[in-house]
Amino acid sequence: MDGLAPVTRSGSPTVGSAAAGWQAPEGDRRTRLVVAGAVGALVTALYTVFSLRQWHRFEVPSWDLGIFTQVLRRYSELQAPVVTIKGEGFMILGDHFHPLLAVLAPVYRLFPSGLTLLVVQDVLVGISVVIVTACAARHLSTVTGAGIGLAYGLSWGLQSAVAAQFHEVALAVPLLAACCAALVRHDHRAAALWVAPTVLVKETMGLTVAAVGVVLLVRGSRRLGGSLVAGGLVAFWLTTNVILPALNPDGVWAYADDSILAVLLSDPGQAVNVLLAGAGAKLLLVLAVLAITGFLALRSPIELITVPTFAWRLTSDVPYHWSLQWHYSAVLMPVVFLALVDALRLLPVLRARSRWVAAGLVATSLAVSTHFPLADLAEARSYRPSAQDGGAHAALALVPEGGVVATDITLMAYLAPRAQVYWVGNEGNPVPDYVVVNRHSGVYGGNPPQDVVDYATDKFPGAQFIEVLDEDGFAVAERTG
Repeated sequence: MDGLAPVTRSGSPTVGSAAAGWQAPEGDRRTRLVVAGAVGALVTALYTVFSLRQWHRFEVPSWDLGIFTQVLRRYSELQAPVVTIKGEGFMILGDHFHPLLAVLAPVYRLFPSGLTLLVVQDVLVGISVVIVTACAARHLSTVTGAGIGLAYGLSWGLQSAVAAQFHEVALAVPLLAACCAALVRHDHRAAALWVAPTVLVKETMGLTVAAVGVVLLVRGSRRLGGSLVAGGLVAFWLTTNVILPALNPDGVWAYADDSILAVLLSDPGQAVNVLLAGAGAKLLLVLAVLAITGFLALRSPIELITVPTFAWRLTSDVPYHWSLQWHYSAVLMPVVFLALVDALRLLPVLRARSRWVAAGLVATSLAVSTHFPLADLAEARSYRPSAQDGGAHAALALVPEGGVVATDITLMAYLAPRAQVYWVGNEGNPVPDYVVVNRHSGVYGGNPPQDVVDYATDKFPGAQFIEVLDEDGFAVAERTG
């Protein structure tokens, strides 16, 4: 197998392959898998509790969960993923390229709810924890593996992704974990097979595939590495220059202008200004990703896989992309933790002290967690109904199955499984049956609509509405003509 170090029949490394073939002597394979499964189950349970309380308290950080709920509803009905939240007839594959989401359609079909997507994401994270734990246990020790797996599961990048609710990169997290685990054991062909499907998760993942190819080239797997580099770059070019523009209503890759690359040739000075903008936040991002493993991940070539994600984020002019919040760092977490495993495996001095390293990582993750979303689980208020609970449920009860509704972000994901949902801020929406607003949602620029009927008639001139609800900040106008 390309790049796979020779190992004897008994599993002990042959002479000259100690770095690639050494495995932890502690525990058998079954024990490692049981421990890995337990750590993965624990992390999945924590994040599921977080998602449940977030869902039931109507805590909605963005409209993305509503969008992905519409996507999965369409896939489950064997229809093209047209997302009306983005606009009438909007083909979502012209916004971001994530057709691999269709594999989740059977699960959504069984449990048609936005909550299903949150739990699926928690399970995908848990699967990646099992992979990281098992890999560390195999190459270091079972105790070390449990510690590294737990530290990874509690890492700030995964916490931020779960708190930001469902995004397509959730599919990439276990795939990248499996890819990097294969790289740790020098199974280059398996690494290539695991990372290849990520080009169907998001358009930028083609660059990550190319980065895996670079790691293989560094390792001496020239044919396979070169194929991944070429394939990843072609996939990135094809999705951003052909597929996305073909499916986008404006005929463009909608996010091409987010990077300094868009102005590098036309206005180099502006490109430099964009690169230097938010320098402190960008430096913090890099340090936070590297420091989570005590910078030890830098000792492994696997760390090179982080370069494309850093590149597009640090050259972006969108401040959200530099932040430690949101979901953008999720794909970095399995890479840096498995690069750490690779580094510990290769350095005998550190390998002998790997339990202490793992203990330090767990302590660090727990300390950092006090400033990240999982800290909310320690708050009593997290288990009490939201102050808007009654109004939210009353608004949901008023919208019937198959109704057409224009709304702000709060109830999008709750309504999408059974109604045709539009974002009330878009122009060109059809006249809805209901207009639903949450005056406390924070999307109205500090000037929420006070009279929902006036708001609805301003949005849809010529239509007639009456107010049917005003409770706990939620207001609903029903169309009468």
